[in-house]
Amino acid sequence: PDWYWKARLPDDIVDIDVTDTAKLKRVLFSGEPWLLQCYSGIPHVGQHLPRPYRVDPILMQSLANMRGLIKAGVVDCEAMLPSNKSLVEKFGLVRRTQPLMLLASGFKKPQQLPSNAVSSAYTVTAWVKPKAEPKVWKVSTQKSLQGACSGPKTCLLTRLPPDSTVLEQLAREFRTLEVVTLGEEGGRVSLAWGRGQEVGETLEPEEQKHLGRRISIIRPDPNAPPTKKGQRPAPRLLRGFDGEEDFPSIERFIKGSMGEEDASQFFALEKLPAVSAKPKAAKPKATKPVDDAESQAKRAKARAAARAREEEARAAREAARAEQAELEAKQDEESQRRREQLRRQRMAAEEEAATRSLIEEVDEDEDEDEDEI
Repeated sequence: PDWYWKARLPDDIVDIDVTDTAKLKRVLFSGEPWLLQCYSGIPHVGQHLPRPYRVDPILMQSLANMRGLIKAGVVDCEAMLPSNKSLVEKFGLVRRTQPLMLLASGFKKPQQLPSNAVSSAYTVTAWVKPKAEPKVWKVSTQKSLQGACSGPKTCLLTRLPPDSTVLEQLAREFRTLEVVTLGEEGGRVSLAWGRGQEVGETLEPEEQKHLGRRISIIRPDPNAPPTKKGQRPAPRLLRGFDGEEDFPSIERFIKGSMGEEDASQFFALEKLPAVSAKPKAAKPKATKPVDDAESQAKRAKARAAARAREEEARAAREAARAEQAELEAKQDEESQRRREQLRRQRMAAEEEAATRSLIEEVDEDEDEDEDEI
């Protein structure tokens, strides 16, 4: 029965109830990465989805490979939502892809894992992990700032360097927060808050503590009425940070700002600040050499000098080869002389040995004659 499988769900896999609309929206659109497996509570002819709470082993193994990086859950993708659509219909899911998995990461529409990405835990990990890794946004255009800090998103706008370890730690700690950097002050990217050319000279004291800071948080107003499509968006809430730029201090600032419900502690920002970037320095164009008589004479002189150097090098190589050949000839002659000397010494030694042997034989014959007498 289904209750048996529900009781056997692992502790790190959550059962997402589609009737809890607020929780479902947080899972799908909060920005926190979730890997979801679909099941069906309404089996019918041609149904490919498993029965409720049957967790595929591939999901279990994939979760073990990405522990601490992503959360996991199971959800009934055939149950009707308040919009009278199921998740299968709402997101255009393909049932025959098994196991049917969804990746909810960022504030965009959840993505179904393709069929070639769910064949094993390795392929699931390879597809999901790069998309679930925390990211630090490097903004240099108004469009990229709008994409990071508009709508339901809360963003941390900083002037820290893009490779800052503090920013990486913050992005990993606060997965529902977009961590944005414009680079160091005085770089290519500049920011104008629309409150005067120099922030601080034309602002009231209550504005100065929020605008123009190296670290600011921009979040939607939770109490603002919803706006319809085409209407002017509601003002966003801005809060500036003026403390130590280390991880514990910024972490406390973010937690306090995201949990603060009193809008009076923020500055109402009618529109996002304007981003502008200096154009990159153009590479100097290569100029063609002037082809006049003087230039031709210089090139001819250079060619003549190059030929002279080449002739000198060739003569030096030939002299070196001749010297080497002469040295080798002398060595061959000396070797031949030594071989001839050794041959003569051997011949003399052989003649002497033959003469000595002949004398010994003659002496032996004389001794035998004497003995016979």
